[in-house]
Amino acid sequence: MINRYAGNCGKCRQRVEAGAGQAINDGGRWQTYHHDCVPVRIAPAPGTHTGWHDLPLVGFDLEGTLPEPMETRIVSAALVYADGTRDTWLIDPGVPIPADATALHGFTDEMLRSNGRPPREALAQLGAAVAKLVADGIPLVAFRATYDVTALHTELARHGLPAIDWDRARIVDPYVLHKEVEPKWYAPARLGDLCGYYQVRLDAAHEAASDAQAAAGLARAIAARHERIARMPLDVLHKAQADWHAAQGRDLQAHFDRQGRNETVNLEWPLETRPRTDPSGT
Repeated sequence: MINRYAGNCGKCRQRVEAGAGQAINDGGRWQTYHHDCVPVRIAPAPGTHTGWHDLPLVGFDLEGTLPEPMETRIVSAALVYADGTRDTWLIDPGVPIPADATALHGFTDEMLRSNGRPPREALAQLGAAVAKLVADGIPLVAFRATYDVTALHTELARHGLPAIDWDRARIVDPYVLHKEVEPKWYAPARLGDLCGYYQVRLDAAHEAASDAQAAAGLARAIAARHERIARMPLDVLHKAQADWHAAQGRDLQAHFDRQGRNETVNLEWPLETRPRTDPSGT
């Protein structure tokens, strides 16, 4: 984040004026750097242990119109398989695309009207593909999975399509895993940030197939560096992530409460059953 206060650079020791550099929280201590002096953090080398990261994983990602997963309309989605093949969907949601969503993923009303498929048709195919993976016991990897799972679940219901049995799913969420293995991580933890740390390739952020492939690579990279995580049976790992996510959310809620921020953290994972925001605004 941009430094609000002046200070001496943690690398070159020269003065950094307020707003002219970055402030980095390293182990709970804030340090100011020039932009060119910010240290690059790299994760420890992978181990030699085996685990679920050696199994075929399927990356899953979608892009939508809104940040609220129970209100968003899906505009693109991707499943990326272990052999590198992929299934992708481009969908015309039938509603205007907000400008901030277009700025994020690049899709405009005109693009989707010209090239997108009708939502019920595309979502039926996407839902069937995910349901088959779940039934076959193939682990799905999704970064910050609550958004993707909740959005797909809600969209299928919205269009009267068969629901996916999420109780049978084995989801791997690299965001939750990272926060579990790096509890003192104070830097941003977006997909791109973590791909840089774990040295995982991310071709194009907010492009569904690219994000899905990177999420799968990130899950493998974390497991390869943390034998405790890698050795967990997938059903045990799935349950553990729900518990870790809730604990992480309670810590964030306590932080918000200390700051006097009127925000409520949803502790559900991977499927949220209530909106993140109160539509009444209260």
